[in-house]
Amino acid sequence: RDLAAVRRSVAGLPRPRTVLIFGREAGTLRGIYASGGIGFMHDMLVAAGGEDIFADITRQNLQATTEMLLARAPDVIIEAYASEGWTPERVAREREVWRGLPSLPAVRSGRVRVLADDRLSIPGPRVAEGVKLLAAVLHGGSK
Repeated sequence: RDLAAVRRSVAGLPRPRTVLIFGREAGTLRGIYASGGIGFMHDMLVAAGGEDIFADITRQNLQATTEMLLARAPDVIIEAYASEGWTPERVAREREVWRGLPSLPAVRSGRVRVLADDRLSIPGPRVAEGVKLLAAVLHGGSK
């Protein structure tokens, strides 16, 4: 029911081109791991009203390069991590790393989010809450 409610709430809204990242080398834009076109993270992003920039890659995850990101030009960058070890200072520091790619639409518009929240990285009964969080980020309810 909760997932259906989120899908209804975002139906008809623009679907921002989004990359959902779940890993990279701290302090750099190397070793980026992103959600591909299948799997629970991809499904969460789509249910939340985003368009996965890697939807055409039928893998759960892929190692993305900055060149791939530049070519696919996401409107939104969401990094999703388990909450352990993420302080507000670390979140801010890692978000700033993206300034190294100022030509990305997401960076230019300030739509880069680093989210340390177990609901986004661990599949389970709280997945609907994670989808609500993603929908808020994609459609204006969270910064």
